[in-house]
Amino acid sequence: MSAPMPIDPPRQVPDLSSLRIRREPERPKRPLLLLLVGAVLAFAIAVGSYAWMSTSFRALPVEKTTAALITEGQALTVLSASGYVEAETKADISPKITSRITELRVTEGTRVEKGDIIARLDHQDLDAQLAEAEATWAQASADLIRQQNLFHQGLAPKSTLDAAVATEAATRARVDYVKALMDYTVLRAPFDGVVVAKRAHVGEAVSPFGSPGQGSSNGGAIVTLVDFSTLYVGADVNESNLARLSPKQPAEIVLEAYPDRVYGGFLSQVIPSADRQKGTVKVKVGFVDPDERILPDLSARVNFTAAPTKGQTARTRVEVPKSALAVRGGATGVFLIQNDRAVFRRVVVGRQTKATAEIEDGLAGGETLVADATSEALTDGLKVKVSK
Repeated sequence: MSAPMPIDPPRQVPDLSSLRIRREPERPKRPLLLLLVGAVLAFAIAVGSYAWMSTSFRALPVEKTTAALITEGQALTVLSASGYVEAETKADISPKITSRITELRVTEGTRVEKGDIIARLDHQDLDAQLAEAEATWAQASADLIRQQNLFHQGLAPKSTLDAAVATEAATRARVDYVKALMDYTVLRAPFDGVVVAKRAHVGEAVSPFGSPGQGSSNGGAIVTLVDFSTLYVGADVNESNLARLSPKQPAEIVLEAYPDRVYGGFLSQVIPSADRQKGTVKVKVGFVDPDERILPDLSARVNFTAAPTKGQTARTRVEVPKSALAVRGGATGVFLIQNDRAVFRRVVVGRQTKATAEIEDGLAGGETLVADATSEALTDGLKVKVSK
């Protein structure tokens, strides 16, 4: 019988807990919170969009215009031009001889009549020449008488008499010439006018060509004389617009120096010459109601009108584009833009053209209006936004 086998001791089971991966417990999902946050964000976006749309889209976009305050002449204007006041009759008074001024009776602004003495020149040398010429003439006249007596007595030939006649005529002409020079020492006004410039003084030497040794753009002029009754406006008109003017075309004249004064005028002449470089033709515009404020060389603006206007007493009027007129509740009016609102105001409409309408009552001029009031969406008190 065999011996019994030894029994092995029991094996220890290894501890595997150290090899286990520890995981955090999974957090539960919160779908309700996410939905709540999304709802709040959506509400905020909606409120912002509503506010933005209320300020931008609810205001009706419009274009603006202005009620214009214009004169009667501006309303009837067919052509405008600019120019300067000029004189039809103007003269630079200068001497015919070289001499020194001994007397000057005028200054700027002096009114003179035709024939009035303006200045006197020194004539001492001419006095001596005249005395010599008269003495020579007296001697020649006496010789002529003697030669005539001798010729009639047959004691002198015809040739001697002819020479005496020629000598007497020459000496007499010399006297007349010196007398004419004496007349040149007195300068007189050639027409009624006003002295606008004094170019020399007492004691200065003057000549027909200017002061000796000095150049002069006005020759030897002592004064410049202008006849104010012949003042007009010389304006340049584009040659393409010349056909729009007719003889005696009425006009309004406004001097830049007096913008509040409107003068009546008319087209007096079209100069028969054109400026090739500028493409213009010069015209003369006469004054209907001139006064003492009109001065030569003042700049002026000319508005040629379709009909004569009242000039100084010309009334003003208010005009608006016809598109600015609207009819609401059977009443005609316009929409004023006030504090970003369209405010309806009734007006009385007068004369109308293709593009404009005269407002006889309801507007004073200068108001800001809705340019196109034909839209039915435009109502009184509606918020508007001016398009830029």
